[in-house]
This record gives sequence, C-alpha cells and structure tokens, in this order.
Amino acid sequence: MAYTQKLIQTRPNTSVDFFTQNAEGVAKTNEYISAGKITADGIVDVISEDQLTKTSTMTFNTQDDYDEYRAEDIVNQNKDARVIHCQNNSISWSREDNT
Repeated sequence: MAYTQKLIQTRPNTSVDFFTQNAEGVAKTNEYISAGKITADGIVDVISEDQLTKTSTMTFNTQDDYDEYRAEDIVNQNKDARVIHCQNNSISWSREDNT
C-alpha cells in the first residue's frame, strides 16, 4: 500500500528561501525513484498563491520503502539541516505522514 509524506513550510515573507535538499539528498531521492520505491513524480512541490507556503509531497510504494528512506544517513542529515534552516529563518513547518 502506498505511503505519502507531506512537508509543509510557511515562511514569513518572500525574501526568505524555503529549505531545499542538498545535491546528495536529491541524488538519494532520485536513487529511490529509479528503484521504483518512490513514484515517478518524485517530490511534488506546490506553492500557495501568496507564495508563503510550500507543500512538498512524496509518495512511496510501501511503508517499508518509506522506512528505508528515512533510515538513510543523508536523509537524516538533510532533515537536521532543514530544522536548523527553518529555525534560523522563522519558517514554521509541519509534516503529515500517510495522508
């Protein structure tokens, strides 16, 4: 059964950049897409009309694929970097799993 994760970031104004994965994180995500563990759409980003909220959605084929991805060192490094970036830039964020 598919497993979906959403990351929702809300920034204070448009001069603040949303967090984005580093090159290694993008490569790891692409590896999972190529292996068929993440749907071919990869990370789907939707930005609100006012440009202040970004919703990034990833759909994994199974809960096991999601768990494997979340256990990757580079994924956790990007998660830690995201938390710091958001704290330093007054970006509020939330994550919704299996939505």
